[in-house]
Amino acid sequence: MKFQKIFNAFTTYCNLFKLNCLGVKVGSKARFCGDMSFRINKPSKVVLGKGLIITGGYSINALSPSERSCILVRKDTELIIGDNCGFSSICISVHNSIRIGNNVIIGANTKLNDSNGHCINYLERRKEREYKDWSKLNIDHAPIVIEDDVFIGAHCIISKGVTIGARSIVAAGSVVVKSIPPDEVWGGNPARFIKKLSN
Repeated sequence: MKFQKIFNAFTTYCNLFKLNCLGVKVGSKARFCGDMSFRINKPSKVVLGKGLIITGGYSINALSPSERSCILVRKDTELIIGDNCGFSSICISVHNSIRIGNNVIIGANTKLNDSNGHCINYLERRKEREYKDWSKLNIDHAPIVIEDDVFIGAHCIISKGVTIGARSIVAAGSVVVKSIPPDEVWGGNPARFIKKLSN
């Protein structure tokens, strides 16, 4: 137990140092425990809220014992994460905008991607390797918004253009391709409405 605390403190220090070098605004009491990769392209806006906890790899979470957390932010984009959020072995890829509210919990090995990643037209895909500036390619991007107090289970995929309303729950293993209203439970592939939440 003592070793785990020392390890978490050391990896948090190392990851905070990386983020400071990348010019990222990090709130107080944020912790980054374990194995993680940050690729922040400037200019971009990255704000990580106070009390944020991100873990990755080293068997910190039994549901993702070897998966590192990865955050990729392309230039001229934004990643805003609110206060008191917790993520484990998360993969966040920002091509446009991803905004996450306060008190959001995201389960192990979940992926958020606000882009198709490649051209839809197969002839354009054949030419992708020739481009040095991917911003000139015809690739669809759309913002992701996750509102306050959302709980997303492990091994989910959140696709471009999705808004998940406040307090909603996404069941483990779901693929979310359309927006979810507040106070609802959704699940499946593609994710569908399961029930309303009573507060």
